[in-house]
Amino acid sequence: MAKEIFICICLLFTCSLSFKYFQSKIPNGDSVPHPCKPNYLWHGVGHRNEQGGGSRNPFGEDFDAVGKAWTHELCRKDSDGDGKTNAEELGDPCCIWREYAIPDKNAISHPGVCEPFNSSLCRSKNTWVQCELETFKCDAINQPGVKNITLRYPETKVPFYETSYFCMTFELPNDGDYHLIATTPNIDNEYVMHHILLYGCDDSVTNETTVPTICGMVPDSCLTIIGGWTVGTHGECAHKDVGFRIGQNGFKSAILQFHWNNPEWRFDYTDSSGMTLYYTPNRRPNDATIMVVGQDYLEIPPGKERVEVDAVCSSEDTRIILSGPVYITRSFNHMHYLDREEYIDQYRNGVKINTLTSEPDYNYDRPQISEYGYSIEVLPGDELGTKCVFKSSSKSFTTFKGDATSDEMCYGFLTVHPMKNVRYPYCLSWRGLSKIQLHLYPVIDGCDTKTFLNVSDPSMADIYLKIDQKCFPLSTCLEECKEVVKEIKLHPCLQGDIGKKLKLSAIQSGDVKALYFYSKIESCALEMLQEDRHGRRSCVGGTQTVTEKPMEKNWVILTASGEKTLFRIQMRFLILCRIQNFCRVQNFVGDVI
Repeated sequence: MAKEIFICICLLFTCSLSFKYFQSKIPNGDSVPHPCKPNYLWHGVGHRNEQGGGSRNPFGEDFDAVGKAWTHELCRKDSDGDGKTNAEELGDPCCIWREYAIPDKNAISHPGVCEPFNSSLCRSKNTWVQCELETFKCDAINQPGVKNITLRYPETKVPFYETSYFCMTFELPNDGDYHLIATTPNIDNEYVMHHILLYGCDDSVTNETTVPTICGMVPDSCLTIIGGWTVGTHGECAHKDVGFRIGQNGFKSAILQFHWNNPEWRFDYTDSSGMTLYYTPNRRPNDATIMVVGQDYLEIPPGKERVEVDAVCSSEDTRIILSGPVYITRSFNHMHYLDREEYIDQYRNGVKINTLTSEPDYNYDRPQISEYGYSIEVLPGDELGTKCVFKSSSKSFTTFKGDATSDEMCYGFLTVHPMKNVRYPYCLSWRGLSKIQLHLYPVIDGCDTKTFLNVSDPSMADIYLKIDQKCFPLSTCLEECKEVVKEIKLHPCLQGDIGKKLKLSAIQSGDVKALYFYSKIESCALEMLQEDRHGRRSCVGGTQTVTEKPMEKNWVILTASGEKTLFRIQMRFLILCRIQNFCRVQNFVGDVI
């Protein structure tokens, strides 16, 4: 009997994973849009169940009939009978795609579901397709005394570029002392809405945005997340032991932030979505807040089956952000469509003591919320490690961390209490650097980050004088420049992750003097790299040998965000040079590009 149960479990497990394998057998198999749920993907392309497994849809039957391969016959066929070939729908119009190759185009529709979904041609063929979303379940909102209020944007024009963040400030109920215990979304335009976050504002906040206004991914004035929604969820229901304090002794106002995703760059979209807040005067035992952990720098190369990225909220970090023990009631992973796995683990004294989240088969459209039967204690000095695993085999370009759905993220959201023991709710990494330490401590690994790019600081005078006398930006490499650059590149602020971070900060700031400084430093980068590649000669046993040094990636000036950024910044810098008339530019194309 035990053997039979084991076999059944294995078969079920195999079924649940098999469709992931078959995704790689067809072009864009991991990015086929759902026919009736905007912003969703259909992961089990050949199955009637959108998650895979079970009976096959028309495309799955045809795929099986040709031996589970992308043949010319299958490519040219119109499996779902909607007038478009499988080739057109999956982004391989010329039927030239081969396994493990990167498709030339994106998938535009589902090859096993007739579309347009509700057209007269397709309606009768699509009776098996499940379009309804699961309903929100939260018994607490039906308890006596629970009130609700809906925060909603006025009808607002959605910008015609891919990604935009908008913020608007709302007053919260101030006639009592309440706990916010649940939220539900009111989605007006499901074609553009990516996620919503609700940030509680302290009494000191006066910079209110009473109309929808463009803002950053994290608002400048309000940092504490007290509610949210993302594609695939239907609302948030707080753990029975916690609530988010609002009202007379809590947050009296909040910023409602929208992330609109408009990949078609349409200019005719508007949106008036919002969020309903459920709150009660019957407060729970604990005031909660949300902590965010994860990696704030991603650089995922194209064409890879597996790319692992780690982030650490170190023991030193938790001593900074926590004033005492906190207790986690739930955890939630957040990534985008290249992500395949995410894990968050807790360590104490170097020993793993808890797994907070474990998603070996991450699905952006089906986010999992880990709620614990008992609260998990986190002490100042504990370490929280986050691992994200990506698959970029369908991409032909590097993917970075960014706001758009086509970009990537690697975050974890932890609901913790008591709120009073959380000094700062973010514990993020930037490559191997701690962002909280980078913010608090000016000196990192011997680099004084506050003075390095400050031209007027006395400690930088010698460096700027040397580079100004010997080098010209984007110019022919001068021998005297090469020698001074070798010396300056030993500076701690040009080493490792801190060097990359300062360079990227200079790029993003657009500071002319900072760009001028880096362009001089890198004016001999090509020649110095070639010298390194030719090898360093050394004598071994009386004979001369050559040791080859492998080429390092991202050596060219201002490549922290890839070659496209390199070209944009070079052109931008060239224009600045012309306008400011302060630099001499020679052989721009030949020497640099």
